[in-house]
Amino acid sequence: MTKENNLRPDNLLQKIIHCQAKNTKVLLKKKDGFVYINCPACESNNYKLLFEKNSFRFVSCSDCETLYVNPRPSYEMLRSFSNSPLVVKTWNELICKSEDYRRREVFQPRARRVVELCKKYKNQARKIVDVGAGHGLFCDELKKLDFFNEIIAVEPLQERAGFCRKMGVFVIENSIEDIELNGVDVITNFELIEHLSSPKTFLLSCARALSSGGLFIITTPNIKGFDLITLGSKSDNIGAPNHLNYFHTASLQKLLEKSGFKVLEILTPGKLDAELVRKKINEGVFDISGQPFLKEVLINNWQTLGQSFQDYLVDNKLSSHLWMVARKEKSGV
Repeated sequence: MTKENNLRPDNLLQKIIHCQAKNTKVLLKKKDGFVYINCPACESNNYKLLFEKNSFRFVSCSDCETLYVNPRPSYEMLRSFSNSPLVVKTWNELICKSEDYRRREVFQPRARRVVELCKKYKNQARKIVDVGAGHGLFCDELKKLDFFNEIIAVEPLQERAGFCRKMGVFVIENSIEDIELNGVDVITNFELIEHLSSPKTFLLSCARALSSGGLFIITTPNIKGFDLITLGSKSDNIGAPNHLNYFHTASLQKLLEKSGFKVLEILTPGKLDAELVRKKINEGVFDISGQPFLKEVLINNWQTLGQSFQDYLVDNKLSSHLWMVARKEKSGV
């Protein structure tokens, strides 16, 4: 069984995809209400159409090369889409089925890395807020490390907030943009900003909640990472309305700096880039007949070269799994 299938069992993932496809059809009937935006990273209004996928237009900023959906559903439309009962129920089932693997392979290492980063950058680390906390697995693993005095989950979806409470995690059932928080030492958010209708509004809200000098730790897909830049529209990760914004290391740094942060560190510690491209090749979705290098690495010599190639991507910030660590500037927002 592949690493990806351990995280996202195929039967449940296909059920989610089917449900979301039905909901997307309903959403597209309201396409006249979609809104046009400037680039979510640099706010330029210059862009070019790269491709259409499932009736959504994916454009590339002509100035900073951020990929984003334009036009896009409004905030209200997205909220309704995310709250689809059947999709939420199936995601809950998927998380429960893969919980042990997720804890061991994703959330325990993630919690340890956050603690290590706080120590590295000498953060006071009294109060941490995890925004978009999902089912609370990260917060639960963080509690076990006994490093923070106070751990707060922010999760707007009712069922997911319920999972947090069952684990004994204190949760605020709302969006960070709609609550008042202050005196926070660390804010984390994992695979969230790509879903948001207004990333800058989100970042400004986080900056307001942080104390001066507080740490902000964010993860998101890197559109210039190997599997995304290689597969393009054929990537399962690229799809709306679930994902609307695809930053890369330079464009996300620019957005963070415009929102009151100083970037301290950039990491791409991904594990699945090579495997995801290999999977599409084996499925016949991605043709490499004109790419002998990829054939050698990902097919002919996979057992001997696959892991070392993935390590190369990680070491050179070429994975599509992007981490960025920033500090709130003392001048603040």
